[in-house]
Amino acid sequence: MIIFSDEAGISLEPKLGAVWSLKGVQPIVPTNSSWSRVNLTGFVDPVRGKILVTQMVKGNSENFVKQLDMVKNKYKHKTKITIFVDNARWHKTKIVKAWEANNTKVKIDFLPKYAPELNPIERHWWFLRKEATQNVLFETVEECWNAINNHFKSLTT
Repeated sequence: MIIFSDEAGISLEPKLGAVWSLKGVQPIVPTNSSWSRVNLTGFVDPVRGKILVTQMVKGNSENFVKQLDMVKNKYKHKTKITIFVDNARWHKTKIVKAWEANNTKVKIDFLPKYAPELNPIERHWWFLRKEATQNVLFETVEECWNAINNHFKSLTT
């Protein structure tokens, strides 16, 4: 099985994008100057078209290993899982290498540097931002997470 993975962060603060408005009327997007964000890890199975998106506290080795454990358990019936990731520093630490050595069923492979176009989850992040979070003010992390979940559910129904 081949899976592509990447992390992303969605701010509760609106990311501004183009909108339609009446001529001469300035569109208004509310803001609350929040620094809060929802950190995500996404996994795409390009063969079956399956997408799995989870929340993580922060992008680091410990949380990445937790995400790897979750994927390993979800696909425990598979004999070999190759996960392609970018070159983020937390993907290459001793913690991750030790986890991989103890979980021989899972192989972590790296995409070329500066080549996000090779990772299908990147297109999903772009579409998520455009369709579900652009020009939207989220009051809480839960509200943002619900919008993210609803977006990905709408892709599979």
